[in-house]
Amino acid sequence: MTSFNKKFSIPHWDNYKDDHIFYRLFKNSTQEYKNEVRDIYFGGEFHYEYGGQQKTYGDVMGVSPSPVQLDNLFKIQDEFGTEISLTLNTLDMGKELASDAGIINQMLKFIRGYYARGLRVCTISSTHLMRTGALQEAFPEMNWKNTVNHLVKSTQEVYDYAALGYTTILLDRSLNRDIDLLKEVRKETKKLNIETSLLASESCMPSCPFKQEHDLWQAPLQQSESNYWKTFPTTCTRWRTPYAEQLPRLGVNISMATKAIVDDFSENVDVFKFSGRLGESFKIDTAGRMCWTGIERGRRKIDLESGQLTDAFEYADSFQEIYDKGLAPYLVDRWAPQGWTNLEQTQQHSAEDITSIWNTKKGQGLSKILSKCKNRCWDCHACEKVFGVEPFDSTLSLDSNNEMVQISSRNELVHTLLHIERQARIPVNHSGATDVHPQS
Repeated sequence: MTSFNKKFSIPHWDNYKDDHIFYRLFKNSTQEYKNEVRDIYFGGEFHYEYGGQQKTYGDVMGVSPSPVQLDNLFKIQDEFGTEISLTLNTLDMGKELASDAGIINQMLKFIRGYYARGLRVCTISSTHLMRTGALQEAFPEMNWKNTVNHLVKSTQEVYDYAALGYTTILLDRSLNRDIDLLKEVRKETKKLNIETSLLASESCMPSCPFKQEHDLWQAPLQQSESNYWKTFPTTCTRWRTPYAEQLPRLGVNISMATKAIVDDFSENVDVFKFSGRLGESFKIDTAGRMCWTGIERGRRKIDLESGQLTDAFEYADSFQEIYDKGLAPYLVDRWAPQGWTNLEQTQQHSAEDITSIWNTKKGQGLSKILSKCKNRCWDCHACEKVFGVEPFDSTLSLDSNNEMVQISSRNELVHTLLHIERQARIPVNHSGATDVHPQS
């Protein structure tokens, strides 16, 4: 039987203004929900002076929990046994971080503050610092993660990062579309006695040419009056619309439309990581509980700026419940792990009420193709065929006003084999709750 115990790495809502809402929602969640959380990751910043300059090494997103939120994260770990994970994943760093003994000692003191409180999981991007062995010697119980931004794409690289001292290898997003390589990696990580983690949800296009520069500029822009997307409106906002995520090739989200695909990925990946530390929340009931939230994205409205979902939601208290009840499609075309509800009885849509292309033979076939397509979009065009879109070779040829993107939203309805009028039978949430999926 497939088990999802300790299977999901979820983000702390670092950008939220309310210091207590995350703790309260997590505290109120069911034990089944808590059991499936491998860790809760959050940002941090190491500040130091070097060469007469004030410098920072830390989180690429430019957000960190407030002191009260950090206290609440440690409360979660102490009270519920759910590990928390410090994230220091920027690749924009000075060489002194791994070459100057004084700075290294300051860095060790910074991490020791977390370690002394019980932190045992940390993402660290400096491979040179890992190579010194100073971190491993100072914190022998720490589970060291590399960052997904290292772009680990091969089994050889897994061996190399393990040799540096990493004990959890975050694999490149491209492996969401290469189950055969995941199976090869799985055999070797068992020998190495290390874990793998795969970023299940992210709206970035495959191998985005803007990603490296985006990561370098994200933190300072996030802390300014602007942000990356406002400053550079000619990048992903040109093709990312509330509907564009329907066309799978526009992102690298994992696609699990059937139990067989869920099983295949679950057997070959230790942890599925979800992004989401930048969102803002609205109208959250503090008496609610954190849970899995499902939404039929094809005909729903998603505000990409706020992350707010604005239409009929469904809920589950664990992914095991979703799997056992056969509430397909699964990740991430229907379900995500950090919604909330204040309903005692979770509403769930039956198969005949789901007007999703992923519940059709064409959609399930596409999901299978996506599991091993290796993002060879120029040579495939299966996504366009299923969604009824004229084939295109590069996502960069699209923009939000492009006819192809508009067609993709229309054809989600055209190609579904189920009738829209069934929507009238979907139960409505009268709780007044507004669900939120933060974006990152």
